[in-house]
Amino acid sequence: MGVFHRYKSEIHGNYRRAYLRCGGIAALLLGAYILVRLLIGNPVPTPTSLPLDGILIVLVFLFMAYYRNSLPDKKITLKEALLFGIGTAAVAALLFALILWIVGLSSAEQTVLFTNNMTSQDITPQDPQLHYWAAWWAIVAGVELLLLGSFAAFIAAIFFRNEKSEIKQHKQ
Repeated sequence: MGVFHRYKSEIHGNYRRAYLRCGGIAALLLGAYILVRLLIGNPVPTPTSLPLDGILIVLVFLFMAYYRNSLPDKKITLKEALLFGIGTAAVAALLFALILWIVGLSSAEQTVLFTNNMTSQDITPQDPQLHYWAAWWAIVAGVELLLLGSFAAFIAAIFFRNEKSEIKQHKQ
């Protein structure tokens, strides 16, 4: 158990409030992308797309840079950066999944497009199981964004950390 208690790190800011705020903003921006594409008549073909992934990765990096610059002395450890980044990705993924579910329930055409592009089935807007498909695509998108956002948070944490944790010396 000595390996797990070797480091003493200090949390410099309120990362929980920051990741709730930043994750919410990220989810709203991702949801706005889906809604704008739907409203202009060019809906997103799949619930997990390259533009959505790119937006999330860029937002994780930008929010982590913003959080680090808002801290006193602009000092952040790897642990604090990881907690902030993974929290941001988790909140963004959860809220985006809820937004995508609501969009899927309110727009049958969007859910039909997702289902026809992602599976070999050919369903219509009159399909009685459409609400299940909307929930399924929301879960798929949420899990994918959580995993990708967590990986982006790890890379960003390595990139933005500027303080090393103190190593505890145990005498045996």
